[in-house]
Amino acid sequence: MPETSEKSIGGNSAFFSGFERLSDTARRRQKESLENALWRGVTQYYALEGHYPETLDDLTENCGIQYDKKQFFIDYQIAGANILPDITVIER
Repeated sequence: MPETSEKSIGGNSAFFSGFERLSDTARRRQKESLENALWRGVTQYYALEGHYPETLDDLTENCGIQYDKKQFFIDYQIAGANILPDITVIER
């Protein structure tokens, strides 16, 4: 009978390990999707307005970009109206 409980515990460990890998993959994909949306938004904004968004809020509001602020931090640095901004997405 102890063998069964040990196998069960080992099976749960493998289950949680697999679940953790799926969760990591999902977070990585969400981050990539957010990065792609930000760059598409910057490009679209520039094409329509003739300059890059001055702030991250300008970008997200005008391009309809939504993200989980508890899960991701976005560092948005702009050097000038016609210089491509530096955008970094960091998982929290």
